[in-house]
Amino acid sequence: MTPVIALAIKDLRHLLRDRGAAFFALGFPLLVALFFGFIFGGDTSQRARLAVRVVNLDQGPAGAALVDAMGRDGSIELSASDDPTEAADAVRLGKAVAVVTIPRDFSAASDAIFVGVARSIEMVVDPSRRSEAGLLEGKLNQLAFRQLSERFADPAWMRTAIANAKQAAATARDISPPQAIGMSLMFDAIQRAIDAGFNPAAGDGEAWTPIRISVSSLDTPRTGPRSGYEVSFIQGIIWGLMGCVTAFGSSMASERSRGTLARLTVAPITRAQVLAGKSLACFIACLAVQAILVAFGMAAFGISVERPLMLVTACLAAGVGFTGLMMFMAGLSRTEGGGGGLGRALVLILAMIGGGTVPLFVMPRILLAASRVSPFSWATTCLEGALWRGYSAPEMLLPAAILVSFGVVGFAIGVSALRWTE
Repeated sequence: MTPVIALAIKDLRHLLRDRGAAFFALGFPLLVALFFGFIFGGDTSQRARLAVRVVNLDQGPAGAALVDAMGRDGSIELSASDDPTEAADAVRLGKAVAVVTIPRDFSAASDAIFVGVARSIEMVVDPSRRSEAGLLEGKLNQLAFRQLSERFADPAWMRTAIANAKQAAATARDISPPQAIGMSLMFDAIQRAIDAGFNPAAGDGEAWTPIRISVSSLDTPRTGPRSGYEVSFIQGIIWGLMGCVTAFGSSMASERSRGTLARLTVAPITRAQVLAGKSLACFIACLAVQAILVAFGMAAFGISVERPLMLVTACLAAGVGFTGLMMFMAGLSRTEGGGGGLGRALVLILAMIGGGTVPLFVMPRILLAASRVSPFSWATTCLEGALWRGYSAPEMLLPAAILVSFGVVGFAIGVSALRWTE
């Protein structure tokens, strides 16, 4: 067993001498544990809030009270809008989770709650953020029940609501006179109980929904088929781009450690041509990954591309951005082991802060702000805008320009830091 132990000790010493490989084998897992602990075990008050646009068409107190309750809730970032089209555009561009529309008769329905009139609101959601929309729907029911509880505790409002109910029962054509008299006596008894201090909303409200929410997906300006694959395939494309970054970045570190890059320097080509060739190979691979996945999605799952020019723009920008990221990784890698570890770590970190592993809405605000430095999030924005959000050319300009900037800056840093030999 002595030779076996000696070989094991030799390999461990070799690992520890390669600082990059040692860090990503021993230290990086600790950072990952701290990352997820910070997200799921930290102060919930620092979590990102649900961005919501509200259009209040109601002129009464109930609509204003609901808007005020939404604005005071710590989990909602509310923006009021008078233009339904502008609010829908915010959802289409990914700036908001949903548009909540309070109808004109909301206050009237609140006053006629004992008559059987349902209080209804409309919610148009971003189809790629269904989990957030589900949380928002539950939050709206909670706020509506709390608002109704406050109204039940208001004797003046209760008198008005009961009076409306008695009048409706007396004039209803489908109720017989004895039934109308019985309902009138019942409402009188409720009023006496209210005057005596009884609160009809004192229960937990689990079996009763205080508001009816009509939920629909955002209607984007397109006529092709729509499915969940148009959302999930974008995530697959981004992970494919990350795979290209890891493969080509690690290969450059491997060629340097084996002396291949040094031998290329004596060939009748310049170093600039060597780097250009490797970058071109990575760029072509990035375009191929995107083309293959989009074509497969169109053929197998009916993914529709109604703006081919916007899709081409998004794919080119993503290719440039991730090629620059590859050069950045290759330039910072010093050894083959460190290059492999850096590639996997960089991909994982950018994916984690960019929404590829953990939904952005559960992240603390500081990490949500950090997600803007991840090409993962910008590439997602570009591809969603081209496939189903219906981005126009000016709307596509910003995310595409940021991706290209990532590529240019990453390429420049990688080239300046690149070593041609170990």
